[in-house]
Amino acid sequence: MNPPNSSFRLFAAYGTAVLWNVCMGMVQVLVPLYALSLGFSVLKVSSVVAFPALAEIGVRFLGGALSDRFGERRMLQVCYLLMAFAGLALVSAESYVELMVAQGIAYFSRSTFWTSIQSLASQLPGASTGKKLGRIAACNYGGGMVGLSLGGLMAALLGFRSSFLLLTLLAFLCALLGLLLPHVEPKPLGRSVWRIGTGIARLLGYRRIWLVITISYAAALPASLTQSIYALYLAQLDYGDQWIGLMLSSRSVGPVLTGLLLGAVIIPARQKGIYALGMGCLGLFLLGSGATGDPIFLTLCIAGLGAAGGIMDLLYLMEAAEQSKASDRSVTMASMGLGWNLSPVITPMAVGWLVDAHGFEFAFWASGLFFLLVAAGTRLWHRLLAGM
Repeated sequence: MNPPNSSFRLFAAYGTAVLWNVCMGMVQVLVPLYALSLGFSVLKVSSVVAFPALAEIGVRFLGGALSDRFGERRMLQVCYLLMAFAGLALVSAESYVELMVAQGIAYFSRSTFWTSIQSLASQLPGASTGKKLGRIAACNYGGGMVGLSLGGLMAALLGFRSSFLLLTLLAFLCALLGLLLPHVEPKPLGRSVWRIGTGIARLLGYRRIWLVITISYAAALPASLTQSIYALYLAQLDYGDQWIGLMLSSRSVGPVLTGLLLGAVIIPARQKGIYALGMGCLGLFLLGSGATGDPIFLTLCIAGLGAAGGIMDLLYLMEAAEQSKASDRSVTMASMGLGWNLSPVITPMAVGWLVDAHGFEFAFWASGLFFLLVAAGTRLWHRLLAGM
């Protein structure tokens, strides 16, 4: 008999992470472009991205509690099936409401996926926690990069419906591979979901948790903007769908390298410096995005934005792993990762409003200046929220 965590089961863990993110990357580029082709305004397209993410906040906490009750494997298998159902819903979606429902299912899948896959990865055998989280981050971002490129290319070559069918097929393949996920430390018996969930309220009562939430918010910023504002900005600049997907996919290059090379370097002990660096780089690359429509420069800005987000992503994950046990790892990650849910709600709506009121250039400059100010106040935020 094969051992519980054979090489093939480890391959299934990393492989499903790549496949699911290919699907999510396709959703992120296809949905806003499809909504734009249906004649929706910039603000309406932004709402298609933002509103389902609002419901994801509650589902994220429920998903974390369920993961700590029934195990990461089962919850990941559910989330892979949800992505397949989202693809089927997108195939037939034609109205604003139908598109919102399909997007909502995809976001429910996402809310289950992140905490479960990160918790599972932190418990895999071998290597340090930082390296294991770095590897799964590289798989996540690498899959997203492929998905963004593939989504734009498929939309340009075969149209939206065929692209959604491919998305559905890949999600079903992911669900099948998910049946072979590795076993990790079993969860304690006799705990109810409600009892586990009450731990979330306790965690959110600590000020330090909210500092980590700002880190996860910054980590989510590149994804929040590339699946909404950047896609529309590039479309306004008259780039074809295939080029839009390729340019947006550059967002994942930096985080892949960060995950593979810096997983053991980004640690909570260096939090202040990493916080200032990450926030400052987000601000600089947002400012750069509003400076010119040159495709090479814009692609570099998107790649830089993704690298800054990847650094912040690893920092928040290391904080969550360090401050939790295997029995409550998913709930801790769900709580500290709340920023990943707040960002897709707040960022597209806020920046979309700025775009409608003042144009893309002003929106990028205002957003960039905001994050530079946050970076400048690093010591103040740490003193107020963490007593550091």
